[in-house]
Amino acid sequence: MPPLVEELPPLLTTDALGRSVRGFDTVGSTNTEALRWAEDGAPEGSVVYAEYQSAGRGRQGRTWTATAGQNLMLSVILRPLFPPERFSLVTLAGGVAVADAVAEVCTPLDVHIKWPNDVLIEGRKCCGMLLEASTDSTASVVVLGIGLNVNQDTFPESLDEHATSLRLETGRTIARAPLLADLLARLERWYASIREDGGQALRAAYADRLRMMGQTVTLRVTDLQEPVEGTVVGLDETGSLRLRTDEGLHTFHAGDVTLQPTSNA
Repeated sequence: MPPLVEELPPLLTTDALGRSVRGFDTVGSTNTEALRWAEDGAPEGSVVYAEYQSAGRGRQGRTWTATAGQNLMLSVILRPLFPPERFSLVTLAGGVAVADAVAEVCTPLDVHIKWPNDVLIEGRKCCGMLLEASTDSTASVVVLGIGLNVNQDTFPESLDEHATSLRLETGRTIARAPLLADLLARLERWYASIREDGGQALRAAYADRLRMMGQTVTLRVTDLQEPVEGTVVGLDETGSLRLRTDEGLHTFHAGDVTLQPTSNA
């Protein structure tokens, strides 16, 4: 059991999130372990935590790499009572929760979200998320995987210009257990708000962190041969991105966004 997992219980202020944890020094993927545990009946809010992932997954089949023992790598098991078409709001909840927790540590640095699931500090990525749903369970189960660079101080050359960590940005080592407890508390509140108002408050908070409203972006979508260029006009009720293009208003559920070179984001 990683020491961080043993430090966590007295720091928690949540009702459910993090109250049941399986911790690993090394695991293939926390999302894979969480999906297995969910199928075995893990209660909502259960967390799989690892100090190192040998086969961590990112969006669109990418890998997630991080130095062992320096970061936060976890997956949260949730059992939403809202319709599947709104499951993507869980990613928004994760984005806002992480961004707010990071901002608390990194004040006064600029912390914002890059749609759909990256958190950036001063334009460099410190966190990514992956939402996966169980396909075998009789009840709705989603797993939100979160990888947050906390105390890592070097990155592979291919990532060096685009990746960062809380330690690199603040110049100090960050205590990870209190940060994780804070993150889980914020995630629990935003997740609960989806049930309370259908995600209205969450979408507003996410948009405030998005820093893309009104900006021209290039969006690359897997099933489209050519990238789409347009102006960000907002999010729909499921958290999908709405772009105004030369052909009109379009909604996209996934994709990789790049801001035009004139942007500072």
